[in-house]
Amino acid sequence: MMKKYTFILGIALMGLVIAYQISFIHSARLYQRQKQELEANREAITKEEASDEAEVIMADAGAAHDYVLQSAQIITESYDKDGNLMSREVTVPNAELVGKDRLGVMMYANDYKKHAAESEVKQGLERMVVESFTPDTVTLVKYYGEPIDEPGYWIAVRDNIVIVYTEDKSEIYEFTNIEMWQLPLDIQSELVDGIYVNNERELFDFLQTYSS
Repeated sequence: MMKKYTFILGIALMGLVIAYQISFIHSARLYQRQKQELEANREAITKEEASDEAEVIMADAGAAHDYVLQSAQIITESYDKDGNLMSREVTVPNAELVGKDRLGVMMYANDYKKHAAESEVKQGLERMVVESFTPDTVTLVKYYGEPIDEPGYWIAVRDNIVIVYTEDKSEIYEFTNIEMWQLPLDIQSELVDGIYVNNERELFDFLQTYSS
């Protein structure tokens, strides 16, 4: 009888051992599967982050190159007060434009009139604006109003003293303290018939150059 109980107990213990081993193996496989899934998720997340970072870098690189290239075309259009196209020219960018971004070109256009040639100002230049901008092509538009009718002056000599006449020579505009002998010979020769200057700026420059 005792042997029978011992046998049954042995069978039961063996069953428990086998059940434990099966459970352990199942748990180990489940742990391994979960570990693999976790590693796979981490790898996917890492790849996604790397992809996002690459996109940001590419976007930043694109933004960093958003400036006027030396090989770019600069299209300049001019319109009169009635909106009629007066001229259109295509040139290469000058030193002031190369390397500028959109904001830099807009600032250049905004300040253009301050540094424009006097001939443009006399033609009635009012403003310049940026019509379009890419690193390869920039379109600038100049708008003109009524031309400025600025009077000219005649510089001549009376009693060996330089004087200034109005444009029609009808009256003396200004007496100067410049004596004939102070001037270079070629200027003295020109003053015999009179030297015409287009505006007050040119007159000022002449008098500044030869005043004592």
